[in-house]
Amino acid sequence: MPPSDPVIIATALSRRFAYRPVLVDVSLEVRRGEALLLVGPNGAGKTTLLRVLAGLLRPTAGHVERRAPIGMVGHEPMLYPALTARENLRFFARLHGVDTARVAELLEQVDLAHRAHDRIGTFSRGMLQRMAIARALVHEPALLLFDEPLSGLDAAASRALVALLAELRDRGTAMILVSHQLEMLRGVGTHIVRMAAGRLGTVDPLQGRDPVALFTALMREAS
Repeated sequence: MPPSDPVIIATALSRRFAYRPVLVDVSLEVRRGEALLLVGPNGAGKTTLLRVLAGLLRPTAGHVERRAPIGMVGHEPMLYPALTARENLRFFARLHGVDTARVAELLEQVDLAHRAHDRIGTFSRGMLQRMAIARALVHEPALLLFDEPLSGLDAAASRALVALLAELRDRGTAMILVSHQLEMLRGVGTHIVRMAAGRLGTVDPLQGRDPVALFTALMREAS
């Protein structure tokens, strides 16, 4: 797949829960190396959109074309606390049918090789987030979906995670990041889009602009 080609295309997505619309006519494309900051108020439909894009929820209407593997990091790390870091990643590698030899490389990539034989239940919140990313990377996805990746992390853990995300983006991994902590993610995001009441606004390139100031402007325009 050429770098300029979309890794995912969503067309006219809608999703209802009972009779309540949560997504309304959402269309979106993301390409390799793009990191889209998805912002908006609570209840805007951001998490639902990520779950539909990942295939965890079916849209009520519309279509998602996934052109490459997808990984997702949500509010929970989706790891087994009684297993070691190495055992967790080997388990998920086998689930995806990929070579477990990648496990050592992934632990190095998230700077947890020194904790390979420690149980996940002993890990800090920041370490769990890095392990969740390793779990999401085990099948070499072209697109990563993040739901509040910095939630609950202290400043040092946030900086380490942001550096890892920037490195992944520079390697060509596409990302969609739902976050309220835009200041921390200014070095990661390449584009920003506001979501409100289930509808997606215009995707704006950041190109060195301050994402916090741009988000403030987007909120002002919508009011």
